[in-house]
Amino acid sequence: MVKSNKDLVGVSRPLKIVEAVLSQQGFKRKGSKEEPVYRMNMQDASTHQLYLLDIPFKEEHVASMKMVRFGEPCVLQGGIVKRFPDFEIPLPISWAAESKLAEVADYLSCGEQGYTSH
Repeated sequence: MVKSNKDLVGVSRPLKIVEAVLSQQGFKRKGSKEEPVYRMNMQDASTHQLYLLDIPFKEEHVASMKMVRFGEPCVLQGGIVKRFPDFEIPLPISWAAESKLAEVADYLSCGEQGYTSH
C-alpha cells in the first residue's frame, strides 16, 4: 500500500496546471465521469509485473474556474484492486510510487506559485 501522501490528498489546484504537470509526469486521465483518476503504469523490473498508480480526483468549479481536488492515491496490481490481507505491493514499487507522488506534489506547488488568478 502507498503511504499516505499528505502533500497531495485534499489539495485543490487549477485543472490546466494539473493536466500539464501530470501529463508531463506520464499520467493519463482514466476512469468514469463519476470516478475519474489520473493513472500511471509502473513495471517491476525484476518480475515484469505491471502496477498502476492511481490518483483519484474530483473536478470543482471555484469562481468560474475549473479546479481539481485530489483523493487518496493507490497502487493496483495488473489493474485489479487487491484487498486481501496477505497481499502487499513490493517495497520497491511502493517507494517508486511515493517518490512519484512527492515529485508531483512539488511540481504542483511550483506551478501554483507561477499561477495568478484574475
